Amino acid sequence: MRTRTLKLFKEQENAALVATDVAARGIHVDGISLVVHVDAPTDHKDYLHRSGRTARAGEAGGVVLLATTKQQTSVKGLTSRAGVTPKFVGVKPNDAELMTITGAQEPSGIPYIAPITESRGPARSGGKRPRPNSSQRRRRPR
Repeated sequence: MRTRTLKLFKEQENAALVATDVAARGIHVDGISLVVHVDAPTDHKDYLHRSGRTARAGEAGGVVLLATTKQQTSVKGLTSRAGVTPKFVGVKPNDAELMTITGAQEPSGIPYIAPITESRGPARSGGKRPRPNSSQRRRRPR
């Protein structure tokens, strides 16, 4: 699933990829110009790892970390430990400034139709059958 999702992401001209910290491990895709942190990591190394998905090999790129006003102090500490001096911008949904920072675009209105893939049948758990419960077990004669 991960390989197929990355392949589809790479093939899209104007695509977005949403990933958890675990799913983002080891991802390398050329040309990522923006990383958006929807939830600030607690560790500065995680912040750098996530942010490092953009601006590779001398390319330009940006990082946006969405946070509330109450989170600003912890974000300052996080970015300071990461060696980053952030620019804080107060925005609200649909603010022009937010659209400019993130490069947001008006949706095309064309629905996305996911490609149909062949089903390989149900997933198996290591080739073992589940253990029957006590009412399903065969009784051995004594």
